[in-house]
Amino acid sequence: MTILVDTGVLYADHDCDASRHDGATGALEAVYDGEFGQPYVSDYIYDEAVTLTLTRGGSFTPAKHLGDKLRGVEQYPGVYELLHVSTAVFTDAVEIFEQYDDQALSFTDATTVALSRRYDLDGVMSFDDDFDGIVNRIDPATV
Repeated sequence: MTILVDTGVLYADHDCDASRHDGATGALEAVYDGEFGQPYVSDYIYDEAVTLTLTRGGSFTPAKHLGDKLRGVEQYPGVYELLHVSTAVFTDAVEIFEQYDDQALSFTDATTVALSRRYDLDGVMSFDDDFDGIVNRIDPATV
């Protein structure tokens, strides 16, 4: 099994005050234990998670720590494989974004769907139910 971990899960795990912190932390413990195979993040998710941590936390250090964790540098083991949005994936994402205009998909969500399809990933771990019916969503609250 392979999964792509969405921004909200990464942020909630990192922010101890987040309302979904416990659910995210429990789900990511299962990811780190190998229950979901290889976990992935994308460069767009990396951007969202680090930027969200910086803007909500108001401090560079927590954002840097999350970035280090996602990249597997400093004291953090390399857990995630980082997928990059290529020109082809970007084109797919534009089509997905436009196709699902009745969903509340952000463009980053559309890149997540495009990457999931291109790399034949088994699911997306996300609190965001806008993925439902588009890709297999693994709800961290149920892990």
